[in-house]
Amino acid sequence: MNQDTGKVLKELIGFIPAAIVPSLLGFVSVAVFSRYLPPEEYGDFTLVFTTAVLAHTFAFSWINQSIIRYYERFAPQQVGDFFSTCVTGFFILSVLVALGWLIVTAALNEQLSPRLWKLLFLGPLIVFFYSGSNMVLAFNRAMRDSVRYSLLSSINAVMKLLVALLLIYFVRKDAASILGGIILAGGIVLIPEIIRLSRRWGFRLRGCNRSMLVTFIKFGGPLVGLALSNIILSSSDRYIIAYFLDSDAVGVYSAGYKITETAIMFLVTFLMWASFPALVSAYEKSGDSAAVALMDDLLKIYVILIFPAMLGLTVLSEDITGTLLDRRYFDAHKIVPWIASGIFFMGLSFYYSKSFELRERTLFLFALFLLAAMANILLNIILIPILGLQGAAISTMLAYFICFLLSSTAGSRLLAWHFPFVIFLKALAAGGLMCLVVYFVPDLDNEWLSLFSKILIGFVVYTGALLVLERDIKAKIILPFVDRRKDSLVQSRTG
Repeated sequence: MNQDTGKVLKELIGFIPAAIVPSLLGFVSVAVFSRYLPPEEYGDFTLVFTTAVLAHTFAFSWINQSIIRYYERFAPQQVGDFFSTCVTGFFILSVLVALGWLIVTAALNEQLSPRLWKLLFLGPLIVFFYSGSNMVLAFNRAMRDSVRYSLLSSINAVMKLLVALLLIYFVRKDAASILGGIILAGGIVLIPEIIRLSRRWGFRLRGCNRSMLVTFIKFGGPLVGLALSNIILSSSDRYIIAYFLDSDAVGVYSAGYKITETAIMFLVTFLMWASFPALVSAYEKSGDSAAVALMDDLLKIYVILIFPAMLGLTVLSEDITGTLLDRRYFDAHKIVPWIASGIFFMGLSFYYSKSFELRERTLFLFALFLLAAMANILLNIILIPILGLQGAAISTMLAYFICFLLSSTAGSRLLAWHFPFVIFLKALAAGGLMCLVVYFVPDLDNEWLSLFSKILIGFVVYTGALLVLERDIKAKIILPFVDRRKDSLVQSRTG
């Protein structure tokens, strides 16, 4: 294991709360909201929030990507200008997005249901605080301050659920309460943190650096298209379901998707939080060989952690949806295996796409993701009328697989990432044994206890089988976490 990989593993310890807390609360929120809101109300919430995320992606994602990509380059001597440029761009775009959103919403009065139309007027506030909180989190991630990143992420997740529950209990049981939680939680993170960073680095309007901004736009502009393509990959099915079916179907599909996404993506993002800043650092300071060596290790870790999660969700799909969701949402279990497989391929495509970002070839990367996004839309249009919600899930899986094939084939020509086939086969064998054992575990009287026992048994079986098949795994994964735990906080701060 190379030195850069060791640093990433140590930094990951600081990211553990940021991975666990939002994910656990994500499960809780789906379970609670599915019991208090009918599927059509949850479907309207999903449509509004998904649209807000689209607006965020189009207007602001290039800023966050540039923060992570260029902090290492500009921070030593120009951190004040770097910060001022990013924040100034954020505030200008916030005004433009709000105006555009309100104009479009007003024009859609006759096309939308009255309930959905009124909810859309919350959009500018959602976009501002959601995007702003993501921006300050990006600064902390770029600084590799995993502890503070975890603290802010956890506060955001806790307050988002807490405020939504208070509004549901004391004000009204509808989608507006959930959206209100997102707005207020974002403000709680954004306002104090932007003040703290301004005092530390000195925000100045005159500090907005034009040449720096041009660099950000050249790098991040194509990534806007990339991010939008990824949103289309992950979210366009909601709009197509609403068109061919109804808001009720959107609610059921979204609940199943949310459970699956939360279960796997917390592991994917947990790895990526430390991985990409470390890749940038290795590439900028030591060149191709260091970045390739680090990525080879990271891909092995990805397969070891994410592949069994995908298999576990597949074999336990009915148990999970039956336990977490209200019976009105039970059909969501049919989409879980397909979505889990798709997210596995999505995560792999994220890793392989880093070669384009490091080489600053983001326009070509955008073209690849756009092809996959267009394939997703076409597949949804064909399969949803035939297969319903399962058609949407199958379309998502196939589109992400296409994305993986395109990014891995083209990306490896820029930087030669190597897929860990040997580790994959061992994880497949261990995961297959895990699924076989879990499938025959009898149900208990308490559904929560039954689900927890199956997850625990599956974890023990998979871990034990993998350690037998890959004895060196302890030296590669486990021991660095244990032996270096004491100095992990110092490392996460100093990078």
